[in-house]
Amino acid sequence: MILPDQTPKLPKWPFLACDAALLAAAWVISQGAARPLPVEAILAIVGCVAAAGIAGAIPFLADYARRQDEALDNRQRSLEKLARDATEAAEQISIAARSLHDVAGAAQRGLTQAGTLPGKIQEQITEFTSQAAKARLEDRKNLEKELGSLRLSVAGKLQESADGITAAAAELARVARKAAVREEAPAPTPPPVPVAPEPPPPSAPPVASAPPVAAAAPEAPEPPAPSEPVQPAAEPQPATPVSEEVPQAPKPPPRKRAPRKPAPEPVAALPEPIPAPEQPSLILDDEPAAAPSEFTQSAPDEDLPPASLSADGATRLLVTAYIGIGNRLFIRGEGPGLNWESGVPLQFVSIGKWRWDTEEASGPVRFRLYKNDEIECASLGQGTLEPGRQLEVTASF
Repeated sequence: MILPDQTPKLPKWPFLACDAALLAAAWVISQGAARPLPVEAILAIVGCVAAAGIAGAIPFLADYARRQDEALDNRQRSLEKLARDATEAAEQISIAARSLHDVAGAAQRGLTQAGTLPGKIQEQITEFTSQAAKARLEDRKNLEKELGSLRLSVAGKLQESADGITAAAAELARVARKAAVREEAPAPTPPPVPVAPEPPPPSAPPVASAPPVAAAAPEAPEPPAPSEPVQPAAEPQPATPVSEEVPQAPKPPPRKRAPRKPAPEPVAALPEPIPAPEQPSLILDDEPAAAPSEFTQSAPDEDLPPASLSADGATRLLVTAYIGIGNRLFIRGEGPGLNWESGVPLQFVSIGKWRWDTEEASGPVRFRLYKNDEIECASLGQGTLEPGRQLEVTASF
């Protein structure tokens, strides 16, 4: 298509020149004709003027037609551009519609995932709790093993110490017995052969020869103290008889000297072997809670405030307890969904207010409160809640 600025323009000067020539011819005819003007001259003049008007109007009409064509072309091009814009807008609208459909699908999937998110979070919490319990159990077993090995090592060392003390005591007793034996043994005396008197006749009692030996007894050297190194006592050498009639000195008199110096007292005061001390029992904070029969009644039920009838017929427990941010209150006992081994968390109502209720209670509910399912509320102790009643208590830890 030829653009408007490329369309050739019709020149006006030929038409204007023709117009001028026709007008000049009409003027010449009117000047050369006789007066009055004949009919032929008048027709010629009118024809020349009409032709001159037509010739002068042709370029302007052509210019108007060209401008009209240009306006039509511009309008057509505007319509084409508007159509293209409308087409592009329609395509963009369709793309936006598809995007909106995708967004709606993504939003629906997000809502579905958001609906399953609490279950996944609960599963993660349960898994984390089980892993924490397993880790705590493993730590407790490892600690028990370490304490058992430490107990065995300490018991072995104590047994070794006790064995050493027993051996030392036995050695001390043996030394004391040797010292006592030395005290009881007769002191070595020089041979009495050169100065020994004549023995009495066989019929005489042997007591007559005892005084010389008894007189010489005080001159015997004293044995060394038990603390000094003990030398083995020399065996008393029997006196060499000069003749067969000379008997040896009798031995009973030296035995009579034993009461003169008693045996050392440390022998009687020997310490008994020290028994190994008992190892302290292992006490862990995370031991499982005892059975209901093992609980001590720290607070009787009579100390609890009276329970009132609940408006909806449910069995409800309202607790006022300020236990700090991040802590939770648990309940254990005998009743619907309760046991003494693990607690059930109470519902948080407001700051310092907790609630537990059930509609399945058919008998009295016995309960105890715990902080974080570990620390028991000793001030409250064990309580009893009748079915269909509401009880308000205050717990302090």
